[in-house]
Parts: sequence; C-alpha cells; structure tokens
Amino acid sequence: MKYSKVTFLFIVVYLIVSVAQAQKLYVWCPNDLEMVPRMEILKSDTLKVAFFDARILNKKSKIECSSDALQNSILIEIKKAYPNAIIINDNNIYHKKQSKDNFLKIGISAYHAGFGVEVTSGIGVVSGSISPLIFPKGMWNASTILYLQLSNEGSGKEKVIEKVSSRNNTLGYKSARSALNETYLRALQDMLFFIDSNFMK
Repeated sequence: MKYSKVTFLFIVVYLIVSVAQAQKLYVWCPNDLEMVPRMEILKSDTLKVAFFDARILNKKSKIECSSDALQNSILIEIKKAYPNAIIINDNNIYHKKQSKDNFLKIGISAYHAGFGVEVTSGIGVVSGSISPLIFPKGMWNASTILYLQLSNEGSGKEKVIEKVSSRNNTLGYKSARSALNETYLRALQDMLFFIDSNFMK
C-alpha cells in the first residue's frame, strides 16, 4: 500500500508523540575534546555564535546537563578550534534576518539518549523541519541533530547534521553516555568542517 507524503508524515508524528509519552530520555554533558586548532582560519575575524535549543524533552527525562551548559560546551569547542578568532556568543541574533556580519546560528534539534525504542522522541522542529529517525529495539540509542546557518560577509549557507549511535546495554548508563558522546563528537567534527570550508582563504 502506498502512502502520500502527508499521510506518512502524520503517521511518523503520531508515533513520535506516542513514544514520547512513555520514553525516558537521558541527557549528559559532553566530554571535553582535544583538537588541532585552525590557526589561520578566521584569523583576526569576529564570528558571532547564536544558539536555539528546540528540543522537546518529556517530564520523565533525566537531565544532568542544562541547555546553557550544553551550549557553553559547544561554544568552548568552537573557541578552541579557532583560537585566533574573536568568538562572541549572542543568542539574540538567532531569529534576526541575515546581515553582513559573520555569524553561525546553531539550532539544537536533538541531543539525548533513550533505551529500547523504535522511533526517537524529543526531536525538536527547527525552521519547519522534522527529523524522525528509526532505531533498533533493545539498545541504547543516542542522537545529536544540529541545524546550522552560517554567514560569511553576507553569503549564507545552511546545513543539517544528523548523527546517531546505538550501543548494547553492556555497561548500563556508561553505554548510553558513550553513544551520546559519540554522536556529539561526530556532529561537532562535521560542524567544524562546515565552518572551515566557508572561511578558508
């Protein structure tokens, strides 16, 4: 049986909402990362960074990392990657129209782990996009999804980064944290490559 796109979307949204009522989500702060700094990229330039946390976390969620702490972790890694740049956090610009300033807008659509579900919940809607993902049963499943908007002297680019990981429950919460940190690391790598490619001279 064939479904129209609207019907399929309705089914997916229904499943996400249904699972969200029962699933307990876990959020831990990411580990600090070691990286090779990009000394020549954004040298002496100013980059404004704005965050918008669009996640939907139910009341059953166990949150050990606040939204502010997660945003600060990402910001610290950006500053470590571009030590010769002036990095300014200004969340007020997230919903403003593009300008001639260099800026990076980061929409956090997902950053969590869950156990034993088929369809993830807790995924936010950023710029009208829904990002449902299918996971295997009986596993710790983690996802990090970022929506990026970048402007380099008025030239705008967009990118969606979706990273997922599944781990056996061998080490309990340690397996969950490991899976979540893996998705964060891979998402951050892609984000930095995205910045690199747009600011290389």
